[in-house]
Amino acid sequence: MNQQAKYKLIGFIMMFCSSSLMGGIGAFARFIDAPGDFISFWRNFAGLIALSIIFLFIGGFKKLKMTRFSGTMLLSGIFLGLLSGLYCLSTQYTTLANASFLIYTGPIYSTILAAIFLKEKINFKGICCIIAVVIGMLFIVGIITPEGLTLDLDPKYSFGNAIAFASGVAYGLYLFFSRYREDCDSNVRSWWNFLFGSLSIVVLLIWHHFFLQPLAYTEKINGVTQFDADGQIITHAWNMFTMNGSSWAVLIAAALITGFGAFYLLTFATKRLKAGELAAISYQETIMASLLGLIMFGEVMTTFQLIGGALIIIGGVAQIFFSTKAANENADNVEAGAAVPAQVGAGGAGFIDPTPDGMDPKLEAMAEAAQEAADDYDSKHPKE
Repeated sequence: MNQQAKYKLIGFIMMFCSSSLMGGIGAFARFIDAPGDFISFWRNFAGLIALSIIFLFIGGFKKLKMTRFSGTMLLSGIFLGLLSGLYCLSTQYTTLANASFLIYTGPIYSTILAAIFLKEKINFKGICCIIAVVIGMLFIVGIITPEGLTLDLDPKYSFGNAIAFASGVAYGLYLFFSRYREDCDSNVRSWWNFLFGSLSIVVLLIWHHFFLQPLAYTEKINGVTQFDADGQIITHAWNMFTMNGSSWAVLIAAALITGFGAFYLLTFATKRLKAGELAAISYQETIMASLLGLIMFGEVMTTFQLIGGALIIIGGVAQIFFSTKAANENADNVEAGAAVPAQVGAGGAGFIDPTPDGMDPKLEAMAEAAQEAADDYDSKHPKE
């Protein structure tokens, strides 16, 4: 395995670990007496604090000052905060299945946007991998069941569905804008992401509390939500002083593991992988959430959920195999093509015309591989 393939493989490992850590937030939240958007705030704010402390020891703030700031860095941070904040808010106004399905449309949007604006090519194999993991996600979150589709389009959920859809858009835009500025150090990028993610959720919290309804938390016993005699979820008015020590301890752990750890690794992964590759691995989060539900709360997975998990694993592993194999072959072809006299085409100096008249088929294949590598480099280093 050459260096390009190893570079890709490390990116996949980081994305797998990131999505697995993210999948734990649901289990943690069951033991925190706080609104979901406040928990989301701490997932970002704890990352900002932790990374700032690390910067004090490694001289990170010096590199932060030396790095050119840009609009895409601002936008990726904002959308990082909104994707989790809006999702948590949507669960209070629509069904959990609706909210889960709509936020997980995000990786699809990023793949489409990257193909249009960043010219990130996705082949038939990659499309099949994404289709497999998306279908698997639909099985796991309960949208597709033996009884049919459970997506609830009741008008009473319209507002919640709109917020959940917005969370999916934010997810997609975060992944898309994170594909810019690959020249930026990942630690620096993470610091800006945590800062602007935290600020965007503060705005969301203010909007929620003063324009929608006062912040409240769900009553839970041993992590199980409690209902009243009418079948309504029991909630209580909330502020930071109503939280006991146990809730704070779990919140801090959740913030460090599912926030700092997950988002930090995600920043590194988005630098190494294309949007389509990220999409194929991102749904690992749903598998981890289901496994934790089974282990911690005895929530047995249905046959359809098991099938969904298998599809996600198969699609993800297949994407890793295809991508690393392609990276391996492209690097070998480019190395071999270096011996081929470059014919300068309309693209300018340094770009090989892949189809000169009379070229030997083998040399033509090498030239095409070299041109593809050049196009891939341009897509990864766009001019802003």
